[in-house]
Amino acid sequence: MKKYSIFSFCFAYFISMGVLAQNKNTYWVHGLNDTTTAWQHYATIFEAERRMNSSRPFYPSSSGIATSTSTLSGSIPVNSQNIGIGHSMGGVVLRNLDRISPSSSRKINALITVGTPNSGAGIANSFEDNSLYLASQKACNDLGAGPLTELFGIPWNVATLSFASALGANLTTNKICELFITNDLLSQYAGSAQARADLKMGSPFLSQIDNYSSSIPRLSMIAQENSPVHWRLLSSTITRNSTNPSDQLLPDAITGVEVIYNGFFVARTAGTIVNAILGFINPVLFVQAAINANKAVQWKKGVDWLNDSETIWNRLTKSSRLELETYWVWTWIPCETIPGKQLLIDDVGRDRDESCGEWGFVERTRQVMVHYPSDGFIPSYSQDIASLPASNRYFIQGANHIEVLNMSNSKLNRQPNDGTKAEFNNVFDFRNDIFRTARK
Repeated sequence: MKKYSIFSFCFAYFISMGVLAQNKNTYWVHGLNDTTTAWQHYATIFEAERRMNSSRPFYPSSSGIATSTSTLSGSIPVNSQNIGIGHSMGGVVLRNLDRISPSSSRKINALITVGTPNSGAGIANSFEDNSLYLASQKACNDLGAGPLTELFGIPWNVATLSFASALGANLTTNKICELFITNDLLSQYAGSAQARADLKMGSPFLSQIDNYSSSIPRLSMIAQENSPVHWRLLSSTITRNSTNPSDQLLPDAITGVEVIYNGFFVARTAGTIVNAILGFINPVLFVQAAINANKAVQWKKGVDWLNDSETIWNRLTKSSRLELETYWVWTWIPCETIPGKQLLIDDVGRDRDESCGEWGFVERTRQVMVHYPSDGFIPSYSQDIASLPASNRYFIQGANHIEVLNMSNSKLNRQPNDGTKAEFNNVFDFRNDIFRTARK
């Protein structure tokens, strides 16, 4: 009997090893407003290195999650060895496909989300409530104030230069900014109206997906970018199709811009002081002092915006947000109370009456600003799938939302840092489930 048990064990073991060694059908699913080329870099690498059949299906992300899921489902045949890997919105679509697929005919039997807004994309909320538009307008106003004042010598909001009547537009700062921020860039980041409705934080669709109890193995890869996250994200967006994609393009350039803005601010401030002093000798110089003072104020707007720009962006993406904090204070509690609530001495607004009351701890609440790491676009807490065990979470350090798709030129502490490839290797090499995929 013992021999049969050993034989059964060995048979089961080799069968399981055979399953692990089978070719995997891996579906690399792109994100919002992206194309099938998005995952090309890593799909090509892992198909060459491992027993992996890679496909990069397309879905119409602008149509929202439901239509996207239906389209994607039609591109994936039923197979027990199918693994879905989704970037950004692609991860949400895969999770929804898991939710609606019958257990008897699953399209996806394991999935990995990468930089996915599993709890929503805060930038969609900021687009909907107009805060993204207002923040962009303020950025344009503040950055343009100094240079435009230097150009015309008087406050730009006082000067109105008109085009020919055929153009029918005024060159006020607001008009320039409206032309700047109503282009396709903001819409590209925030998505179509339907996509925003599905992906914004608190959306009913995301709630349905989160409330579904999945039975398949799931992993979440959480990308976390280094500061300044917004400039690195935009750098990767600009250079993603070049031979050397890099997240360092704008951080280097912005350093030079900061030097210029600070230089002009210091120079105009110094000019104000010098002309004000000399004005006691030549009163005409008081006028020049006033002009320099105005120019200094305008340049300071740009200086302040550059210093605060990362914080502003983090608020728009909800990587920084106000949260309720509970704390306790040791204080005098007077006798007079409202049923169900203890009043502090500060609440009643009178001197403490030591004849009636006592000292004690009282629970209070306040709002505090909490800052979370992010990939420059999606905060880390939203990239997470809350129900997953810690062993099913993988962190890609030094990667932003775009860079995570191709980190071939990424560096950390001046050393090569292909964090995406490293974490996929950890998954394919060391897990003991369907994700384990042998090297060729």
